[in-house]
Amino acid sequence: MWNLIETDDVLTEFTPAEQAALQNIQGAATGLAAILAKVVSRMRSQIKAGGNQLDMTGPTIPDSLQEEAVAIARWRWLNSFPALVAFKTRERQDAYGAAQKTMAAISSDQPGRPRVELPAIADTSAAPVDAVQLAGRQRRSATRRKLSGLI
Repeated sequence: MWNLIETDDVLTEFTPAEQAALQNIQGAATGLAAILAKVVSRMRSQIKAGGNQLDMTGPTIPDSLQEEAVAIARWRWLNSFPALVAFKTRERQDAYGAAQKTMAAISSDQPGRPRVELPAIADTSAAPVDAVQLAGRQRRSATRRKLSGLI
C-alpha cells in the first residue's frame, strides 16, 4: 500500500527530550516539512527510474520504503542544524547510508534490482531510459566534396 509520509512520522523517531529540544528551534517544523517533501519527490523519481509504477493519488511512497524515507529526512534535517552534534548518532548515520543504498538499488537498471509494490492507481507512462538509439545506418549524404563551394 502507498501512503503519505508526514512530519510526525519523522518526529516519532526522536526521544521525548530530543523532540522538546527540536521544537524550541525557530523554524524547525517548516524546515522538516520542506526537507520531507524533497525526500519524497526524490524517492518517487528513483522508483520511476527503476522501471516501477508510481501511485497517482498524490505524493505517496510504498509502505515498504517508509523507514528509508524517515532515515533520509531525519539525517538531512539534523544536518541543517550544525549545533546539534549530539543528535547525529552513528546509528542514524548508518540508517541514512543504508537507505541511500536501498534507493540506489531500486533506481538501478540491473536485472536483479528490488521492485516496489504496485500502487492502487498507477502511472503507466514509460520510465526514462539511458539508452542511445541510432537513427539509421545510411551513408553520409553531406561530404566534403559535395559541400565544397557552398561557403
